[in-house]
Amino acid sequence: MEQIEQAISGTQAATISTAIKNVPGYTAQQSTIQTQGVFTLLIGLLVIGGFFQIQVLQKVPQIGVLKAIGTPNSIVGFTSVIQIIIVSSIGVAIGGLLTFLFSLVFPPNVPIVFNGQSSLIAILALLLIGPIGGFVSIRYAVRIEPLKALRLS
Repeated sequence: MEQIEQAISGTQAATISTAIKNVPGYTAQQSTIQTQGVFTLLIGLLVIGGFFQIQVLQKVPQIGVLKAIGTPNSIVGFTSVIQIIIVSSIGVAIGGLLTFLFSLVFPPNVPIVFNGQSSLIAILALLLIGPIGGFVSIRYAVRIEPLKALRLS
């Protein structure tokens, strides 16, 4: 950069990243994209939470039987967490693989770049929202009363 500034008087050289960040509208566009990413994760959190809530509601009688025969709440909660982690991991793996495969068929003029750091952050965020979204359903599963679940009270 110094060589350019010395060779051509009255110029100021910048790195590629500095030049890109100084393009008009770049900061606003990045802010919009980051906001969309955050809302996408929030929507994912609600969808995953709703999915697992429905799943627990369908298993109320089975959970009631487990609790009636003496299964402690810690086991019910732990198995729910494990199930949520496994289902979320499978979903993230399938989604990540499909995203990668679709990116291979994009035309070269589509400005999308996958790098290790941003992909890892996205994968970790998606893996975290599974248990967070399923927390309400885990809490519900632990609080199920066996007699009510079996419709005996």
